[in-house]
Amino acid sequence: MMIHQDKCAELGLPKPYNYENQLTYVLRLIVEGHRLNTRKARYIGIHNLHSLIPILVKRGYQFELTHGRVECPFTKTVPPYPVDIVFMTEAQIRHYKEEKAA
Repeated sequence: MMIHQDKCAELGLPKPYNYENQLTYVLRLIVEGHRLNTRKARYIGIHNLHSLIPILVKRGYQFELTHGRVECPFTKTVPPYPVDIVFMTEAQIRHYKEEKAA
């Protein structure tokens, strides 16, 4: 599935690299300090964020997973249903970069 570069830019997210798949793009986003939620993910073309989260966990990445009500980029409203929100804390980002450098 293709990630839509124009919609990433519209949301203030970096453009995906040509070689990135959905999983590596999600990981790069949270390592760079972005918060990604199910609604943003669907807007940019990642329709299965909930399926990517267990893969990141299995590979040992440390990040936060919360649930909350967020704005839908399609409708510009905040639907009443909570969705997945993934991000890394500063300490988790530091730990990731230290592990990668080692």
